[in-house]
Amino acid sequence: MFESCCSPHESAHLLRARYGLPVQLYADRPLITVGAAVEALTVPEPLGRRVLARLDWLPSAPVIADPRDRRWTFLVTPPLPNHPVPQRLRLFLQSHAVTVPECGSRILLPADDRPCGWHWANEPEPGRLRLPHRAMMLAALRLSILERPDRLPA
Repeated sequence: MFESCCSPHESAHLLRARYGLPVQLYADRPLITVGAAVEALTVPEPLGRRVLARLDWLPSAPVIADPRDRRWTFLVTPPLPNHPVPQRLRLFLQSHAVTVPECGSRILLPADDRPCGWHWANEPEPGRLRLPHRAMMLAALRLSILERPDRLPA
């Protein structure tokens, strides 16, 4: 995807043009700032795989993987008006290593095609940015946690 890019500015431009992502550059790294346009949910990779399988009917659920594929970050649409994740749900998610980055947090984006860097675990569809709603992602996360094989009664 990035084969024609010679600089971080070109990579950021490609991400904006191809996916409609509100990309910024910070220290020559393309990133998104969590806020009014985009929120994020960061999960352990095994849980992320279960959530993606649960939401396979969605046209696109952009997911960014860290360089070692340990954590996946789902990009989601914030609710309108913006409500924080309820404390009880936040504590439940945190007990399963799920984090909800605060407003102003920076989410790194893929900048090249090297598999050892930040990369797409699930690439968004080209065109206008379409993100899943946060409430739908939170429900899918909660169900994926509760339906783990080791949590089912015998």
